Amino acid sequence: KILMVDKYYFIKGGAERYFFELKNVLESNGHEVIPFSMQHPNNFKTPYESDFVSNIEFNGLSKVQKLKQVRKIFGRIVYSYEAKNAIAKIIDKVKPDVAHLHMIDHQLSPSILHALRDYNIPIIQTCHQYKLVCPSYRLFVMHKNQICEKCVGGDFYHAVVEKCHKESRAASSLLAFESYIHKWMKIYDLIDLFHVPSQFLGDKLIEGGIPQRKIWHQFYTINLDDYPYHPTASDYCIYYGRLSEEKGVKNLLKAMVNTPDVNLYIMGDGPYRLFLEDFAKSNRLENVKFWGNQSGEKLVNLVQNSKFVIVPSEWYDNSPLVIYESFSMGKPVIVSALGGMPELVDHGINGLHFTAGNVDELTDRIKQLWLNAEYCNHLGSNARAKAEKEFSAEVHYKRIIDIYEKLINSKNDNQFATQLHPSEIVENGSTTD
Repeated sequence: KILMVDKYYFIKGGAERYFFELKNVLESNGHEVIPFSMQHPNNFKTPYESDFVSNIEFNGLSKVQKLKQVRKIFGRIVYSYEAKNAIAKIIDKVKPDVAHLHMIDHQLSPSILHALRDYNIPIIQTCHQYKLVCPSYRLFVMHKNQICEKCVGGDFYHAVVEKCHKESRAASSLLAFESYIHKWMKIYDLIDLFHVPSQFLGDKLIEGGIPQRKIWHQFYTINLDDYPYHPTASDYCIYYGRLSEEKGVKNLLKAMVNTPDVNLYIMGDGPYRLFLEDFAKSNRLENVKFWGNQSGEKLVNLVQNSKFVIVPSEWYDNSPLVIYESFSMGKPVIVSALGGMPELVDHGINGLHFTAGNVDELTDRIKQLWLNAEYCNHLGSNARAKAEKEFSAEVHYKRIIDIYEKLINSKNDNQFATQLHPSEIVENGSTTD
């Protein structure tokens, strides 16, 4: 029995995508997965809904509403007794063998770790963002469009100085205080193993003081059948994802100025969309088409028929599912060499790297794939091969169940460290037989 924990029980982002993919993989192999989350009108149906913590909203509140709820908000973010008591009740009820945590901060808080400790439940957490070393999650100052690692070593006051959260010193102070309190409590020390989908993220956690023996690198999984292999292509390349400044789409459009014969489809929406459309219009980029948000079969069909996909992020993208999906469909991917992306995309094998923000280099990479169909197809074939080897449900299940069994058998950090020494972890994230 696996107690699976995330603050949302609907697909809000990549963390929840993996939550439900993993849940499906485990259940299809005969395991019982018990969810624990927050009550929310968008939640999927589950008989455990009544066991979830009450809903709380942090966004969209007026200053008066925030003042009225300040005690509740502060308590939920820093240490939620409601969440601790609620998860204790569900542990009593279902008696899980292992707890697998995902996103727990703010809506649940790490208070649940004390309940799991009290019941001697082994704990693994998948780290989807940089929260443990960055109060605002991203290692990026949004209003400056700038990478920032000042808090990694534990000096969280930098979040206040930089006004990292919502460009507000008050909001940033709360997050910095939260990080200091949790560090002082050593509450995250109760986690037996941190699953990181990129070794880059793992290295940042190690810089922040988490022992290397507690880091396990393993890619996410996706259902490859949802993204069928499609080696043929039409006459366009594609970007799909959120349209915000840190995604690097402006520099992608600059590369399109240099490649008027290359057709680019941009799919997605976000705060930067109007700026990007105005930029394209003012530069007469007739080779660029904005599609807006797309999903389901239409999205899959558009990606399947592209020549290649471009992910030009200018922040430390951890392990973008866009790359997983593209590889499954047999599409090579051009990525900026930041964050975890160079670990997913092997340069010259299943895609290409370029230096983030370097328009000339990005232009060259686009021309390499656009002008050489045979080379592009070869990289696409290799991309599908990597998806089958690293991202498939069968591969992921074998690796994750091995970890669960080691955690269950060990019961404490010291024993677990003996059972799973770093020398046992091979480069692809699996353990030796």
